[in-house]
Amino acid sequence: MKKHRHESIFERIFNLKKIRKVLLSKAFLGSFFFAFALWVYTALNNEYKTFVDVPFKILLPKNIAIETALPEKISVKVKGKGWDIFYLNFFSTSANCTVNLIEKDIGEGNFQITRNDIIKGVESFSNVEPIDVLPEILEITTGTIERKKIPVRVNIIVHPRDGFVQVSGFSSYPDSIIITGNSRVLRNLDYWETNQTVFSDVYKMQTVPVTLKDTLKNILTLSQNSVNVKFNIEQMAELVVNDINIRIHGIENLPKSQLITPERINVTVRGGVEQLAEFNPSQISSYIEYRDILNDSIGIIIPKVGISNNKFRIVSINPLYIYHKKIIN
Repeated sequence: MKKHRHESIFERIFNLKKIRKVLLSKAFLGSFFFAFALWVYTALNNEYKTFVDVPFKILLPKNIAIETALPEKISVKVKGKGWDIFYLNFFSTSANCTVNLIEKDIGEGNFQITRNDIIKGVESFSNVEPIDVLPEILEITTGTIERKKIPVRVNIIVHPRDGFVQVSGFSSYPDSIIITGNSRVLRNLDYWETNQTVFSDVYKMQTVPVTLKDTLKNILTLSQNSVNVKFNIEQMAELVVNDINIRIHGIENLPKSQLITPERINVTVRGGVEQLAEFNPSQISSYIEYRDILNDSIGIIIPKVGISNNKFRIVSINPLYIYHKKIIN
């Protein structure tokens, strides 16, 4: 009885159904959103100070290039109305900081970009005032500018479709690019890599655009941002090459006291169907070291088999080993 009495009193004081009905009424929701919009409008009309991140770059004299990496963005402390700061943060695409050092007397060595230089470089900050920056000082190392032509190193992975095989390496067009930048940096560069890119389910020859790495984009300028890479995929096939002679290394003629049988083996080669049609058996080599014959104590020797063309792969050898007998007169 007491439990039901307490529930009845609670329901009279807090009529949950009635409260829920009021909260979901159009009048209440309209009043709530109006009050919220009024609060936002009032808040955004106030003046604030905050930091915003903007792209950063510097302009140098024609014969000078930087050696040390620069930050891609810097933080600028701004003062202005909430509306203007909101627009700057979420909609402005032109706000940036470009420090113009073209007229400065800069040579090889260290140079300090000051807080004033950075603030002067702030651009497209409409209706807000830049009042501070982070970092306040930037140290850069400069040197003479040079150009260097270096080869492109392709860094891509190809997964052929089932039943197909890659039958060629990667050819880059162009195979080299020209890089402009600080002479000391260029001196240590021997090649420039592409971004690692993966191609799957490939079943035919392809020529694909691949972007070049931009890891030093604040220091070096590339003559182009991508190259075309060509590689060939063919349907997989196998070819059995019979009667490959086993050569003996380390002696001109095998003594009659040493007998190996058989003297030839059969090798199965895997590759592209079109390339196998032109396969030359002379690309396969098979041999035994004479010292292995002399040191043999079990009568079985495994020949070494190789192929000079890395476009093909040896998948089986028959027989896997040969017999060795020592003839005693």
